[in-house]
Amino acid sequence: MGKYYNLMIVPDGVENPFGIRVRAWMFKLGIVAVAILLVGLILFFAFYGKIVMRATLAGKLEEENEALKRYKYKVGLLEERMSEAREVVDRISRLAGVEIKLTEIPPDSVIFARLENEQPAVMTRSMVSGFGRPEGLPLQGYMTRGFINDGENYHPGIDIAVAEGTAVLATASGKVIFAGEDSTYGLTVILEHDSSVTTLYGHNSELLVEVGKDVLVGGRIALSGNTGKSTAPHLHYEIRENDVPVNPLKYISEYEGINEQE
Repeated sequence: MGKYYNLMIVPDGVENPFGIRVRAWMFKLGIVAVAILLVGLILFFAFYGKIVMRATLAGKLEEENEALKRYKYKVGLLEERMSEAREVVDRISRLAGVEIKLTEIPPDSVIFARLENEQPAVMTRSMVSGFGRPEGLPLQGYMTRGFINDGENYHPGIDIAVAEGTAVLATASGKVIFAGEDSTYGLTVILEHDSSVTTLYGHNSELLVEVGKDVLVGGRIALSGNTGKSTAPHLHYEIRENDVPVNPLKYISEYEGINEQE
């Protein structure tokens, strides 16, 4: 004879209590089903934010791809018009008896050679990290000063020497909570990310975002400069956890794109 569980239900008020007799295997199966449902709900809400962020990023990339297609079409038209203009100039020069030589347009291999040899402006992100977690660096350059958690020589971030006007990229997706002038860091941007983490980008020459703007990882937020208390063009980069500065290098999975200056 199989085992049973008696579930006693006691209504609130004057109604008499009543019971339900359930087979043991059905009761256990119900508990397992509820547990699976709860785990599924927890996993869904845990990854829902990342799924939405990836969908937003995919939409943004699709828009940029369409814009690039339009620019490519325009460039193709310009090349055709230039070829026609070159033929007209050749005819006029022959009729006038004057030799006019126009500079030839170099092939794509020459035009894009410099771009192919350049290193990426921001380090490669690992596939397992979320877009709301800072990773890598905002730009490529030489680290002239590191994180120092010492009272006398305290330095809450890292300094990266770069040419003025270099694009500063967001190391994670987030919201702009400050974009303006700081007495120490000059033109500064602060982004708020997941898990009470913020990133600071200081000494910029120009800010490209405003407070309240949502920024995707890799988005241009500023141009590097030499504003504030600075002696040479560089970027001051900080990561703060619960408003406490931490060493940004702990968020860097690979040391590519930056060289430490001795």
